Amino acid sequence: MAESDSFIQEVSEEVRRDRMYAVWRRYGPWLIAAIVLVVLFAAGKGWWENKVESRKAELGGALLEADAVENPEDAAKAFLAIAEEGEYQYPIIARLRAAASLAAAGKIEEAQAQYDAIKAIDGIDPRFRDLAELRTVMLMSERMEADEMLDRLGPLTVDGSVWRLPALEYEAAAHLKNGEPKQALASLRTLVELPELPPAAQGRAAELIEAIEATLDPVAPSDSGMTPEKETTDESEEADAPSDEDAPATTGEGADQ
Repeated sequence: MAESDSFIQEVSEEVRRDRMYAVWRRYGPWLIAAIVLVVLFAAGKGWWENKVESRKAELGGALLEADAVENPEDAAKAFLAIAEEGEYQYPIIARLRAAASLAAAGKIEEAQAQYDAIKAIDGIDPRFRDLAELRTVMLMSERMEADEMLDRLGPLTVDGSVWRLPALEYEAAAHLKNGEPKQALASLRTLVELPELPPAAQGRAAELIEAIEATLDPVAPSDSGMTPEKETTDESEEADAPSDEDAPATTGEGADQ
């Protein structure tokens, strides 16, 4: 029985080895190919990430170099060169900086053109598009009509907007420009209630609220429809009129005569 069991065990092991070899012959090349692909993918991913980081570092250095240029026109040219040749989000950042440099050089129309170009980029991050819109209003606030300012700023003042704080300030300025002090007060009061408002901006907004409130007429008309001046005049006339007690008394004899 022992020799029989040993023989059966050897046969079973041989059968298992044959099955393993058969499986390996059938799937082994695929398994090796999968391992090779995983290694190549990991190596390629690492190479690509290093390339991206190197390119970003290069573009970041170019932005710093352009930012160090003192002449605003030369700085704008340097930023625009990055905008034309750059990748990722750097062209947008470069155009924003170029527009600021052009505005500093007094080239308002060219600066506005850069902001418009940013807003026209397909698939742009909405935060950059809204920032370009806000910068346009800030840049053209002296020339832009108040109603246009309000139309542009409206989407930026809603709850959750990244640029809500400066947008509310310029919205208040647009209302003042349009002769609407009460609407300006509403914008400023919304602004000062925001917890993320910096202390300096909160103090500035509070001072402006006080200044606007001081210009509003604090005297309301009375219920009788009379102006305060009219009421004062009537009261003074009543005070000057002689009373019955002050009238000269007439005797019966005087009446008869």
